[in-house]
Amino acid sequence: MKVYAMTCGRLRARKNIFIPDADKNLFIETPVPIFIITHPQGNVLFDTGPHTDVFKDAFARWGGLAKAFQPVGNESSGILSQLAKIEIRSGSIRYVINSHLHFDHAGGNEFFTDATFLVSGKELAFAKNPDNEGKGYFQADWNHPLDYQKVDGELDIFGDGKLVIVPMPGHTPGHQILVVRLKEQETIILSGDSVPFKEHYYDFVVSRNNLDNDQVLESVKNLHTLVEAEKAFLIHGHDPDQWEEIKKAPDYYG
Repeated sequence: MKVYAMTCGRLRARKNIFIPDADKNLFIETPVPIFIITHPQGNVLFDTGPHTDVFKDAFARWGGLAKAFQPVGNESSGILSQLAKIEIRSGSIRYVINSHLHFDHAGGNEFFTDATFLVSGKELAFAKNPDNEGKGYFQADWNHPLDYQKVDGELDIFGDGKLVIVPMPGHTPGHQILVVRLKEQETIILSGDSVPFKEHYYDFVVSRNNLDNDQVLESVKNLHTLVEAEKAFLIHGHDPDQWEEIKKAPDYYG
């Protein structure tokens, strides 16, 4: 089993969106990661990044949200181009896991018509609420004739303990992470936006773009317990410094 890390471009944003005490005039470019796991029973994709169209006209796709999160990249930054780097076709993906359905995590969903999507039922219900359209959610990202399988709680995808979805709500109602047990004594945790930067995990910093901050802190405590029990390598959702350190495709973990 292998884990490949890639990024679908970057997002330019004020750092204080993520780290509230940061200088409001400080801008950073954060990676928008996706991950491919090659399990013997099928390829699994964790998140699908932003839609390729945002690199041509972000305002047409995201409206006013594009002012806060400016995509940095081009058409080759899209998910299909990233997968092509390791010769993975969209039709070869058996499962897609959306950590949540925000614009930078579910924008490429429409390209995986042959896959089964493993998404929290709470997340789907929240995204379907018209009041949430444009507030991180866009139906153009996820509302397609796709096979959505609602996940409620933990899910051992293949029943062998290798890939386990764990709920980690707070950033959104149905946010979930993925525990990847590559081999004995080697576990990777893909944390999505539960702890986007190292500060959110180690210092319990709470970002400004969560739905429920109290629930975020409870989830971070649970994540500490999980990481310590697994002695896991935790990969953060948008940390530009960590991204420079981790292996990226065509290199892999496994």
